[in-house]
Amino acid sequence: FVKGKGSLTTLKTKERRDRVLQKLMEERRVTIEGLAKELDVSTMTIRRDLRRLADDDVVTLVHGGAVYNEGSAYLPALSVRERQMRREKSAIAEYCARRIPEGSAVYLDNGSTTVEIADALLGKQNIAVLSHSLPVLNILSNAKNIQLISIPGVYEPSAKGFFGDLAVRMIRQFRIDIAFFGVTAVSAEDGVMSAVFYEQALKKALLERARKKVLAIDHTKIGGTSFLKVCDLKDVDAIVTDHAADRAFLKEAARLGVETVQV
Repeated sequence: FVKGKGSLTTLKTKERRDRVLQKLMEERRVTIEGLAKELDVSTMTIRRDLRRLADDDVVTLVHGGAVYNEGSAYLPALSVRERQMRREKSAIAEYCARRIPEGSAVYLDNGSTTVEIADALLGKQNIAVLSHSLPVLNILSNAKNIQLISIPGVYEPSAKGFFGDLAVRMIRQFRIDIAFFGVTAVSAEDGVMSAVFYEQALKKALLERARKKVLAIDHTKIGGTSFLKVCDLKDVDAIVTDHAADRAFLKEAARLGVETVQV
């Protein structure tokens, strides 16, 4: 909250919900009464905030509060991931967009960072962009000088993208110059990982068809683990991340022949 003259000004809805999410990430379990007192709002307001997070599969509601969802098989909804590490993702996206040569065929995977790349591409000309991500397609739908190709499939609401056999077969029709991947986690030992089955087959098809494979990830994805292995670390060509990325990981990636960039 923000201090006023002898009183507290109630947090705006977005700021309050960000504070609730941060508290959950730090403490893993919260109570409605505790949050209401800390944020100086009613328990009904906190109940609504937690119910919204539960709808996004971020928390599990329990008696009197909520528990933060985590584990190798857990992937937050895209709407939640878009609110995290915004500054870092924007810098990564701007760098990636600048490195795309004119005339390239580019693939944007689903994910919060690739959505930022789509936004950074709006000023580009004479490139083709393929994607199964609905937010990416929406952003680029009004780009006059970009050829936009939609990959069809079965829509997954939490990922805001199209997946399945139809998407995989469509991807295999193209030769892609650069594919920007969004991933759940990556490590030197376990490689590139995803949390859900429907992403794995599509990412593997991209690995087959892309000449250059780039992980566009913020530092929170590095060193973690997830449910499904997509490929070994050496199978990607480059990693673009932020300055807080683990140096030991980047050193090992470079040893394996992966280009590493921090922005």
